[in-house]
Amino acid sequence: EKTGLKEFLRTTKQSFDLSVKTQYKKNKDKHSIPIPLDAFYVFINHNINSFIRQFDNGRQKALVFVTNVYNETKNKFDQHKVEKSLNKQPRIFQIPGYSIPVLNIEVSPFTVKMLPFGYVIPEEISTPSFTIWDSNFYVPSYTLALPSLELPVLSVSTTPLKFSLPEFKMLSNSQNILIPALGNITYDFSFKSSVITLNTNVGLYNQSDIVAHFLASSSSVVESLQYKLEGTSSLTRKRGLKLATALSLSND
Repeated sequence: EKTGLKEFLRTTKQSFDLSVKTQYKKNKDKHSIPIPLDAFYVFINHNINSFIRQFDNGRQKALVFVTNVYNETKNKFDQHKVEKSLNKQPRIFQIPGYSIPVLNIEVSPFTVKMLPFGYVIPEEISTPSFTIWDSNFYVPSYTLALPSLELPVLSVSTTPLKFSLPEFKMLSNSQNILIPALGNITYDFSFKSSVITLNTNVGLYNQSDIVAHFLASSSSVVESLQYKLEGTSSLTRKRGLKLATALSLSND
């Protein structure tokens, strides 16, 4: 009771009010940041032209290399085929005929003529003939000649294909990026009870100068809890950057 809390201690039912408010006010101003697009476009176009030249040179060299390797392989293959044809006669494999007694079918012999320079690719195949006993059914023999393997001649065009990329042109509109300026932000806090009342206000204002303001005050039945704290900080941008700060504290 001597500290001033007499009424507070005698009242069993207490109540308090609490209020919090935050507000942001949009700023219509915008900050303009220039972008050096001229140098960017020049750099891009220069590198594109250099890339096209290098690509054309590399493509032509690759085509010439592939053509030379292919033609050299073709010449060796043709030479090998001619040498084998002169030194060796074509091999002919003959498969003997056979009969199927149950079905009364007779299969005649057939031949496979192989190329002189290969063991896999046949040159000519004679199919067998089929005869069924005691009937007029007969399938004659056929000769199938397979085309020989020939590699075509590969040549490189003397007129190279044109390869081009689109050219970047500088836009005619503004070369600046607009960033919205910071608006005003305020924060209010209030607490009220039968013993103490607290008020706090914080604000950040972006106008010609950037100003930050802080105010906190308290009123209470206890004298030692009564105070007022106020602070202000401003940033001036007119003639260079200047920062000023003020802070005050009072205890009533």
